[in-house]
Amino acid sequence: EYVLEIGTGSGLLSMMASDAGAKKVITCEASQPIAEAAKRIIEKNGYSDRIEVINKKSTELNVGKDLEKKADLIISEILSSEFVGEGVQRSLSDANQRLIKENGRMIPEAGEIKVALLESSPEIEQEIFVQRVNGYDLSEFNNIMGKKFSLHYLGRKTKTSFLSEVKVPFFFDFYSKDIIYRKEKILEIESTRSGICLGLITWLKLNLYENINFENKPNEKSTSGWVHPIYKFNQPLKISKGQLIKVKAILMKDKVWYEFI
Repeated sequence: EYVLEIGTGSGLLSMMASDAGAKKVITCEASQPIAEAAKRIIEKNGYSDRIEVINKKSTELNVGKDLEKKADLIISEILSSEFVGEGVQRSLSDANQRLIKENGRMIPEAGEIKVALLESSPEIEQEIFVQRVNGYDLSEFNNIMGKKFSLHYLGRKTKTSFLSEVKVPFFFDFYSKDIIYRKEKILEIESTRSGICLGLITWLKLNLYENINFENKPNEKSTSGWVHPIYKFNQPLKISKGQLIKVKAILMKDKVWYEFI
């Protein structure tokens, strides 16, 4: 198979594709230092005759020049922790229109954003809220602090628990040629038990191929390079079982945002 990888990174996926039977892999990388490093890694591992690294964005590739033909398979990992931050919509929409053959395959094929109400824990609350410092109450400062936090160690050292069922505000079909420039959705999230809620925690689920999925759910054993964004209340909120929390979920081309209403 003739394979195109969008976003070379270290070259790992390209080498895995070659080992899985790809006759030729073309991999593109926008960053010159990363592309050069990937070339050295690919050469060091003995794949230079089967993998070609091109220092371009996928949207700048041309069939007949950079690619000898349209790809049978396109593989990519150009997702941010909030899903859309690295231009995945624009890149895959363009790839579907220009770079993949009819009935060609994508890996991953689809994905979705998941959200749930996050229960307070001492470690997380201390990380994202200011309360008392040296005996002084500084909690009012939380009202002017940023609403979004990313905890890198979440799900590894820190125990996280939810106060609601999981909701899916947005779903993405990677075979789509359409770009969602703006979409808003009002989520009514019902608390499943009483507790102190810090806000909303988000994560990703990917449909890699047919029935093979990957999910970086907080506290799951599998680790990933993605962090878990938290959209917090101004102050920790005491909620009771059955209480409805309304959230406006806003999806833009390269950004997603959540507001409590």
